[in-house]
Amino acid sequence: MLFSLVLACVEPTPEAPPGREPADAAGDDTGGGDTGGNVEGGWQFLVYLVGDNDLEDWVTHDLNELEITGSGDGVEVLVQADRIDGYSTKDGDWTGTRRYRMVPDDDTRVVTSPVLEDLGELDMGAPETLAGFLDWASTNYPAEHRVLIFWDHGDGWGIQAPEAEDDAVAPPPMIGSDDTSGTDMSFAEGEVAAALTDSVSAHGRFDVVGFDACNMASWEVAHSLVPHARAMSAAQTTIGFQGFQYDLILRYLRDNLDTTPMALADEMSRGAVEVGLEDTHSATDLDQLGQMDAALDALAGAVLADDALKAPFFSYRRTTRGADAVWKNWYLDAGDLGAVIEAAGDPVLGPLGTTLRNSVGIAVPGPYGNEDYEYASGLTVWFDPDSEYIDLYTDGAGATWSQDTRWGELMRTYVKE
Repeated sequence: MLFSLVLACVEPTPEAPPGREPADAAGDDTGGGDTGGNVEGGWQFLVYLVGDNDLEDWVTHDLNELEITGSGDGVEVLVQADRIDGYSTKDGDWTGTRRYRMVPDDDTRVVTSPVLEDLGELDMGAPETLAGFLDWASTNYPAEHRVLIFWDHGDGWGIQAPEAEDDAVAPPPMIGSDDTSGTDMSFAEGEVAAALTDSVSAHGRFDVVGFDACNMASWEVAHSLVPHARAMSAAQTTIGFQGFQYDLILRYLRDNLDTTPMALADEMSRGAVEVGLEDTHSATDLDQLGQMDAALDALAGAVLADDALKAPFFSYRRTTRGADAVWKNWYLDAGDLGAVIEAAGDPVLGPLGTTLRNSVGIAVPGPYGNEDYEYASGLTVWFDPDSEYIDLYTDGAGATWSQDTRWGELMRTYVKE
């Protein structure tokens, strides 16, 4: 789901599609009183659902989808959801912020899970609001394993406005757009890290951080999440309104409590493409990202050391395929960038392109893409000479990718002042 300053990923429809049938073997938990998440091997499945924007009509749709399988059998499905007035009158036309424990329900049109807390209007774009949700969940429903889903508009690092709209303003890099408060959370400014740090310090890294949001499968986002999660599930492209298939994910998790972070992240991404028909989705092993960091740093170092390589390197950018058909964006597919450099045969950069391509495959062993995106490697890397956000990219307090590699330094040499 993309930042609405420009336009939504797809045009919102007034009614959600018919719900799927409930899972046949979702478990026998039909009430709201069991707090089984404290069992050994249990899971928290946390959804931070920011619908205080033009996605409001889809809040109740996904709450109902979460109820198809719901909590039980060692899995606690916990949601903090925010709505705004004006886009939907469903479910009593409530606004403000609620907390739920989702329980199994075969009615895919009505949300029946009890409201555990009605918090009034909260700023869901504030790091402290997310941190409060995480603390509440772990205090009341402790579990050995944790999944955190960001459900909202997303813009990963940042994209350029459509080519046909030369005077349009590129949306800022962010996650979580709260229209009432006019806020969102920035990776580059360290706001997402600030929201996660206390929870990770107290309970360890999340097993999976997933994004039901657009353009989040970027190297930069992954790099910033390494201290906070073991695996990431996200799309390189803008996404439609299907996104994650929550009923299937939760059924898989309840049947496989001993799953690994990467196996779960892969199942989340597989369902998004093969069932939800999204363009791309991928599972990134954040513990294996270091080789990609080193490959990009080596490429940047080689170009920075030899001005004669600067023009050829820029030409490789022009040839590399992007990761979104809708936008004139310079979120380049990282694996394709490596392949283009490798194929050019430059004696210095060629081997470094091979290393980049291979390193992406190590971090993302099995990306998913439809027939238009069969080349997609699972992660993008930013390369935009027209960006107004170069200072954030290179010097932001949370821009770990520029702190740990020379890629940001190289990008600055290309940006038009």
